[in-house]
Order: sequence, then C-alpha cells, then structure tokens
Amino acid sequence: MRLRFTVLILAAVLLALSGCSLELRSIETLMRPPLTATEQELEKSIDSFLGNNISLRSPASGSYHSAITLHDLDGDKNDEAIIFYVNDNDTAVVRMCVLKKNSGGWQLVSDFAGNGSGVYSVDFYDLNNDGGDDMLVSWYLFEDKVNKTLTVYSSSRKGNEINFSACVTETYNLLCVADVFSTGEKQLILTYTDTVKKAEKTHIRLMSLNSDNRVELLSETLLDDRISSITSLKADKPQNSDGTRIFVDALLLDNKLITEILVWDNEKEGFTALIPSSRQYDGLVTARSSNLYSYDIDSDGIIEIPKREPLTVQKNSDTVSGYMLVWYDYHNGGFFKERSYIVNIRDNYRIFVPDVLDGRVSVKSESGSSWSFFDDKGDKLFTVTAYKADEWNGKSADESGVLLATADKVYVCNVGEKLMEYGIEQSDIDNYFSLNS
Repeated sequence: MRLRFTVLILAAVLLALSGCSLELRSIETLMRPPLTATEQELEKSIDSFLGNNISLRSPASGSYHSAITLHDLDGDKNDEAIIFYVNDNDTAVVRMCVLKKNSGGWQLVSDFAGNGSGVYSVDFYDLNNDGGDDMLVSWYLFEDKVNKTLTVYSSSRKGNEINFSACVTETYNLLCVADVFSTGEKQLILTYTDTVKKAEKTHIRLMSLNSDNRVELLSETLLDDRISSITSLKADKPQNSDGTRIFVDALLLDNKLITEILVWDNEKEGFTALIPSSRQYDGLVTARSSNLYSYDIDSDGIIEIPKREPLTVQKNSDTVSGYMLVWYDYHNGGFFKERSYIVNIRDNYRIFVPDVLDGRVSVKSESGSSWSFFDDKGDKLFTVTAYKADEWNGKSADESGVLLATADKVYVCNVGEKLMEYGIEQSDIDNYFSLNS
C-alpha cells in the first residue's frame, strides 16, 4: 500500500510542477528519489484518512490520468488533492476524496461515493464565473456501453474553509464545454442517447451553471431519426464569424458519418444547423466513411471536416488501393479546401500534398509495394517503396533515403529531379510522410 502511494504521489507532484498530466505507464521503472516533506505529509494524510484497505482508480480518458490529481479548486492559488479509490470490500462503486492543505496540514474536505463503477474522465472549468474552477467528473458503469454519468462539483472558500458540493448529475454519451453566447462564460453541451425505448432517440442539451450553483437547462434538441449515434462533439470560434460553432459527427443508420455544424439562434432560442439538412443527409456534402471525424488538422483553432475523394491514377498502373483525404473548412456558406493527403491503404501511410502540387498529382502503383507520384505534365516526382523489414538490407543504391522504419516495414523514398523544380527536397518528403493512424 505504502509503495503504491509513494509512486502515485510522486507522479502527481510531477504533474503539478509540469502543468500537464502524465499517464502512469510502467511506473515501476521510474526513479524514486526521497520524498519531500510535502509529499510525505500528503502520503501520511491519505493513509490516515482512507486506511490501508483501498485500491486507487485512475480516469480512463481525458487530460488527467492519475488517481491522485492536484488542482486549485477554490481559487486560493493552492492545490487541493483529489483521490479516486475503491474500498477493497466494495469495489462496485468508486469513491472520491478531497484533501485541502492549510497551516495545520492536509485536511479532509469531502469523502463520498461517486456515481459509477469507474472514472471515465476529470476536467476543470469555471462554469459559474466565480473565479474558481468547477470539477467535471464523468463516471461509467460497466454494463452501459453507450452513456456515462457527468457530475459537476463546485467549490467555494470561506476563510480557511472550503465548501464542496455536487451541482448536477446528468446522463450523457459525449460532452463539450464552450462559450456558446460569446459572453466570456462557458456552458455545457451534452449529447444523450435514450436507449430505453425501442427506437433510440438522440438529444443535444445546452446547460449552464449560475451564480447559485444551480444548473439550468437552456435548450434541448431532438436530432434526426436517421442518426443512430453521436461519435464526436467539438467546438470552435472563428474570428470573423457570428459565434461559436458546434461540430456534431453523427453516424447514420446506413453506417455513413455526417457532420452537423450548429450555432445558437437567439430567435429560436436553440441551435440551428449551418448546412441545410436536405443537402446534409442526401450525402452531397459531408457524408463519408464512419471512421473519419472532424478535427483541427492544422492546429489553427478552426475545425475541419474530412472527406474521401478518388485518386488520379496513371493509365498503365497496377490496382491502386488508396484515396485522397481532403480536409475542408466551412465558412460563408461554402466549403474550402484546407489540406490534402494521399493515403496508401495497403501499406498504411499517407503523404501531405503541398499547395504547389494540390490537384496536380497522379499515382502509379508498381508491384504492389511501390508507388510513384507524377505531376500533371506526366513527370515523375518521387517514388515510395514499402519493404518488409526482413527483406530490407539497405543496399539499394538507387534509393534516396529511409523515410521510416517500423518493426514490420521500412519505407524508402527515391526523389526525382523534377520534384526540386517545385521547391521540394528530400527533407520535405520526410516531413510530409506519416503512418495512416
């Protein structure tokens, strides 16, 4: 028990110092310098308050992966310690303990049963705009494969004391936190699938936490019957737009994935779709393979929507197992291309297409494992060959260099002279190449 706490406390303190979370993998291999006085004091306090007959539980997802999380909950610039655990004689319910440091040492603030058999995620946001972070804990039950339970905990400080309370508990499957009204205050956006009825119904809910720590349901929208589930929920806020956009990736009954872009409509007092639904569900715009989710592909704060498009293939090519993966930004009522990749399905890699070649590249497959890339003039630009690891011996004199070596394959590139006429060199191909994760 004591060694387990020592390692976890050490990791938690490292997280606090680094400002980010660390997944506890292979913690047995971590160096264990002597504990500081603060770490020793926290470890003793946990032993004192919780005893020895417990097992720690870590969140399964999210930004925080440690069973012991250090975070300032009440805005006093000092971290509280949040511990998730189960009693060894009752492992069906995860409990949460909160300790606060004061002049007399660590003090127990709260110790109570959570709302699930496991912890899915922990996040921190100031939802009631009081200057202190509220804690969002997502719980899950092993028998429920669709929905989770979100509990919002708010804390406030009076003198040296901290008051810690649960504001709301909601069933959901995906959540997102965003400033929907562009007022500087954040709201909760939850999707919920009602699986009790024979025909599953999916809702999207907008909720806020007021100054009295009461949760208000601002709107609830029933999504189209053709949606079987929500697979991704994100938000962005373009600089030159009317407000925050909510991206809902939804799986249709025919196993196609589409993206709804929702914005708040003051007149309707609810969300409205930017893309007309008649075009949306006919598959003319965002319908695609079920494993391609919306994502900020270029890290500019704006979410793009992916779409598979056919490759241009040389006439004398072998069969090509691949496609173009094109990411689009939606604004001013239309879709605009942001970034393109050529994807090789057989050998599981993709190559970024720079603007100077976008729309001008064709592919020729030779002997299955070798692809050559041509410009629109028919000039060969470069060739990528995927060798089996046990076949590659590094003796191919006509190869320019190794792009990547894995346990199974070695990816090698041969660059032609014509490529350099576009201002692209071998080192650029190294940067453009990646596995198709």
